[in-house]
Amino acid sequence: MRHVRLLGTVLLALCFLSAPTIPAANSALRLSSQSDKKEVTVWVNTNSGVYHCPGTRWYGNTKEGKYMSECEAQKAGYRPAYGKPCGSDCAR
Repeated sequence: MRHVRLLGTVLLALCFLSAPTIPAANSALRLSSQSDKKEVTVWVNTNSGVYHCPGTRWYGNTKEGKYMSECEAQKAGYRPAYGKPCGSDCAR
């Protein structure tokens, strides 16, 4: 029983020691991705004039439509479905 308690204490200590390295790696990735422009490919329903974000119900599933970048869709006058843009870094 003593060995199990000791092993548990050692494993817990290792978890706490390794935890600070994970956020540092994530923050480095976050900094590099913030400097890059984010561009999302959307599905434009050409019949209704609405575009849909990836992962949503109607993305690629309307009768008429085409894929394009969100910035291109906005410049062409299409509007986001439900009023929610996908999150591209577009100059509006």
